[in-house]
This record gives sequence, C-alpha cells and structure tokens, in this order.
Amino acid sequence: MFESKLEYKNILNNKEVIIFDLDGTLLDSVNMFNEIYALVIKNISGIIVSADQIQEDWDEFTHQKTEGDLYDDFLLYLSNKYTSKKHDINVIKEIYNKLEYKYISEEVKYKKYAKEIVIELKERGYKLVLATLTPKYAIDIYNDINKNLITDFKIYDIFDLVLTYEDVKEKKPNPEVYLKAMEKMNIPKEKCLIIEDSLEGVKAANSAGIEVVNVVDENMYQAQETIDALSNYKMNNLEEFYKLIIK
Repeated sequence: MFESKLEYKNILNNKEVIIFDLDGTLLDSVNMFNEIYALVIKNISGIIVSADQIQEDWDEFTHQKTEGDLYDDFLLYLSNKYTSKKHDINVIKEIYNKLEYKYISEEVKYKKYAKEIVIELKERGYKLVLATLTPKYAIDIYNDINKNLITDFKIYDIFDLVLTYEDVKEKKPNPEVYLKAMEKMNIPKEKCLIIEDSLEGVKAANSAGIEVVNVVDENMYQAQETIDALSNYKMNNLEEFYKLIIK
C-alpha cells in the first residue's frame, strides 16, 4: 500500500496536523517495557523469559478482546501463562510499578532524530498531536522528571494536543484516539498525517481513514510484512523521515 519513493516528497502536501504515536515511534521504549514485564515474571516465578517472547505475548494478547484495564489484564495474562499459582493483581502491580518508575524516570530516551523532527515541524507551523496508549502519569514523568527527555523537549510544550490511555474507551487498533484527535483539532482527515510503528497503530489509522507513515521499529519484525501492506509510507527510521521533510 505504501507509495513509491518518488512520491514521498509530497508526504506533507496539504497536511496541517501531524499525529504521533509515542512508544516505539518517538520513544525508544518498546523493548524497555518488554524487559520490565520479563523481570516481573522472574520475580513472581523464577522463570526467565526473553524480551522478544514478551513482545510475542503482547501481540497475541492485544488481538484478544479485553473488557478490563489493558495493562492489568496483560499482567494477569502473563501470570497465568508462566505460573501455576494465582497471584493478586495488586501484588503484581506493585512489583511492576517499582520497576517501571526507575525505567521511565531515568532510562528511557527519545529515538535519534525525534527531537529534530518535532521541532522542525513545529517551527514550520504544523499542529502536533500525541496520540498514545501511554498512561498520563507516565507522560507527566517524561515531561517533568526524566532528564534524558527534558533535555530534548518537553511534551506539553511542543504538542498542541496530548491524548493518553485515559482519554479513550477503546484502544488501538480501534480508531477512537485518532477520531478524537481530529474532532478536538477541528480538522478533516485529509489534512492529517499519522506517524506510527505498530500494527495496531497502523490498523487504527486505516480505520480512521487517515494517511499513515510507518517508521519501522525492530521490535515489530514479526508483523512488519502486514504493517507494510497497510501503510501509505514506510521509513526505516526517523532519520529517513527527517531528511525527507527538510528537503
């Protein structure tokens, strides 16, 4: 589905709003969260699971319908898969939260060229939206505490609209977050462009009827062929996207 390289030069034509995913797109964080989940499993069961296996578990889990909290349910899913003992979700969450706080407040960084891209687009007058499944408390930590990120830019300063996990009822691949972004920005879909890394995100963009650029994240390798088929444009990394938009 993605356009030929010759047509990529027109990628921003008639666009006014650029909508970014966060984890795996701007943040180098997908594998980080996989490692946290792996540490939780090790803590409660003694079983060592690879980050790649966690990614496979996440992909399988998100294809299933869940009525409860996405992240709580995933912790229970992992607990049920890797242990025979029933664990209290509050106990598992406490373990997870302690590990997560250290990672998101001290270790996670933006991907190379994330800073250059958002600043370039902002200076050229595009409206920027962040549409993510990341919870608001994590966004607040990224914005206020994580020095790696603050040095590059502060999320609430550069984005005109930030939509988080709490702002939608349905999660990607449901298009709700993108439809809400268009509504709040009062803009038609033809004037929007989405930047995504994941299969769920690209599917959500398709369902919303908005053109989508897939920026490849190595953690999505198993789904990459399907992502390619659903994307309007494909970039192997953010550097490719940056060099394209500054030409």
